[in-house]
Amino acid sequence: MTEEQEDIIIIEEQDVDGASSEQQNNQTEQSDSQKKKKLMIFGAIGGVVFIVVVSIVTFLLLKPSEPQEIINTNTIDEKLAENKKVPIPPSKLENMIAKANYLYSTGSKEEALSLYEKIAIYSEAISQYNLGVAQLKDSQYKQALQTFQKAIVNDEKRCVSAINAAVCSLHLKDKESFDYYIDLAYAYLPNEIDSPLYSYYYALINYYNHNYLEALSALKNPTSYEYPQDQKHLSAKINALFDNNYNAIENLENNFVNTDALSMGLLYARVGDLTLAKKYLTDAIKISVDTKKKNDDFLKATLALGFINLKSGQINTAATEIKDITDEYSEEVYKPYPIKVTLKESLFDAYKAQSAYRNIIHKDRNINYQKIFYFSPYKIFNPDQTISYIRKGTANIFIDNITSAKKYLRKSASSSNVNRGITLAIKKALSFNIREANLELQKLVKIQPKHSILHYNLGLTYAQLGDMINANKHFLRSYHLDAKNYLSGIFAIMTNQLINKENKKLNSIITDSVNDEVNSKEKTLYQTLLQISKNDILAISDWLDNDFKQRPLYLALNIIIATKLNNTNIAKKSSQRLTILLPNEILPHLMYIDASFSDLKPEAYAKNIISYLKKQKFHFNDLYFGPAVTQYLYIQTNLITGRLYFLIEQLKQKLETTDKNRHELTKALALALLYNKNFEESYTLYNQLIDNLRVRDAKTLFLGAVASTAAGHHENAIALLELSKLKDTNFLESRYALGLLYMQVKNNKGAIVQFARVGDNNFISKYFNFDIDLDKLLFEKQLKK
Repeated sequence: MTEEQEDIIIIEEQDVDGASSEQQNNQTEQSDSQKKKKLMIFGAIGGVVFIVVVSIVTFLLLKPSEPQEIINTNTIDEKLAENKKVPIPPSKLENMIAKANYLYSTGSKEEALSLYEKIAIYSEAISQYNLGVAQLKDSQYKQALQTFQKAIVNDEKRCVSAINAAVCSLHLKDKESFDYYIDLAYAYLPNEIDSPLYSYYYALINYYNHNYLEALSALKNPTSYEYPQDQKHLSAKINALFDNNYNAIENLENNFVNTDALSMGLLYARVGDLTLAKKYLTDAIKISVDTKKKNDDFLKATLALGFINLKSGQINTAATEIKDITDEYSEEVYKPYPIKVTLKESLFDAYKAQSAYRNIIHKDRNINYQKIFYFSPYKIFNPDQTISYIRKGTANIFIDNITSAKKYLRKSASSSNVNRGITLAIKKALSFNIREANLELQKLVKIQPKHSILHYNLGLTYAQLGDMINANKHFLRSYHLDAKNYLSGIFAIMTNQLINKENKKLNSIITDSVNDEVNSKEKTLYQTLLQISKNDILAISDWLDNDFKQRPLYLALNIIIATKLNNTNIAKKSSQRLTILLPNEILPHLMYIDASFSDLKPEAYAKNIISYLKKQKFHFNDLYFGPAVTQYLYIQTNLITGRLYFLIEQLKQKLETTDKNRHELTKALALALLYNKNFEESYTLYNQLIDNLRVRDAKTLFLGAVASTAAGHHENAIALLELSKLKDTNFLESRYALGLLYMQVKNNKGAIVQFARVGDNNFISKYFNFDIDLDKLLFEKQLKK
């Protein structure tokens, strides 16, 4: 049973026009049927909150609370059977009623109630009803219920008196009494068949009996257009219950009043029109401030506006709004809209996933950069430098400078060992044993920490593994050790962007240095890569005019640039040549699919992918042990073609039979299980990957948190997101998800800290969403009963 009043409907007998004698005379001339028309929505039916069924469900689980005064319904039935009727009193009585009504409407409640009691002396049948209305409006629910009982017994206005008695029972949290009076109202509804308000009575009774379609039908086919505000609000409420949001909006737009602003804002939020939602919610807040009534509507509107800003990418603004309302309503702020963190359906639904995939595949900077890293060449050592060290050492021996000679010869020996190690590591990387190559290079960099090429190769393996933090660190180090190593510098710029750590000074220095170089094929490559990093669409078009040797990196750039320019012909030709150069690798074929089938409709797109992939003969080493981009794109391709199950079985079989490095294979299987909704299995594998295999880059920790959230392990998700945030302080996905999970556990202060770091940059999470937890809302309402 709810204590809120937004659904409570009181039926009152008549309008109050004033206490003048002229008005009183006019009222005596009115017929009795006219006098009993007045219907008033008590409390806030004009400001009904439409969040799914929140405004309806408060009456679905009514239970008696503390014992109330026992109502002897048998006595009422007996008296009703007697069919008593009291003669209508003279006009003086009606003048007194009008005066009492006027006193009540002007705030003189005590005088009005006193007068109502005096009126009872003259005619109990009429005055008891009005007295009950006054008592109900004054929150005297017990007294009002007793008064309406008397009105019913006296055989006058039985239907509307019974409805109001039911309202009293709602306030008193007495379900048995409520059911009795609603049934009684329905039993005497036929007596109102000639009343213009018959349809409205019918709608109210069915509404309270949860026959919402019947109620809505009556409201759509009214016998009277009296009280349009009341009828529109009830229609809007029922439409919102059935998720007919546009109909609900239309109901409220008719005869719109300012007090409807909150409801309109919430309804527009439900249909996804965030612009209009913000407008109406802002209006609702302004109305509360202007009228100096910071009530529930102010709290709800401000909180809802904050949530809408979260969904629309204005995260810092949302953080400010949530902070302010939390500071003002530290306890109440968690009551209107309890948060339930969810994952986006587009992650799992094949049709939605295909739409999302095709929208981002050519536009996503992260994916394009990872393709560039995939095809970028590893670098070998400089043999001339090693020979130079040896010569210098020999010369120093010849002149008897033993100390200096030993220094040079040690450096030469060390350099030779490192260079040999680089060669072996590159062989592993080219065989798609990327993690093994990475581990070897990590050992070598400890021996020779000032080796530019070593840092470049190490950075490239980190980039291919998807660890952009460490990739950026080593690309920067490589460039600083050798300012002519432009590829390191450019990749440092790209990884800076991927970790949201722009460095304008570095961009400027490298751009100027490259432009100062003598014209060459390498200079053109460097300039093109810089233009891609700046998203300079016009400038990069020049690349397509070059006639360079068809190296994998050059063909990949052709595809990326041609796709950006909508030049499908070049994209198709280049991707076809790439598949000929690398026929057994997955990524070239996926790039061919993206270039060749992009214009097809969803079903044809999926069918063509399946048909094309069946013909290929992949070795799958790139999937099992290679770059992260291959794993992600191939899993996505299987998701949108409905073949994830078969891929999962393939990965499981490989994992059971391999003795090689299992890190990437475990990552691939965990990700495939996640997208296939095998949440608990995915969660378990990610924990193994993080705890046992010690793969703890920010992205892996984040995906572990995604799986934890999907599996319902929210505490584990929070812990993993905290670690992910520490690994990469600028990883916005982790901060946003962490903020949502903190809000879910009623820790708005913790959430605000995370949201404030995201900024107002139109950030939209690819993974996380949130809704209002209606089950929790209902549960918490029941606890109050």
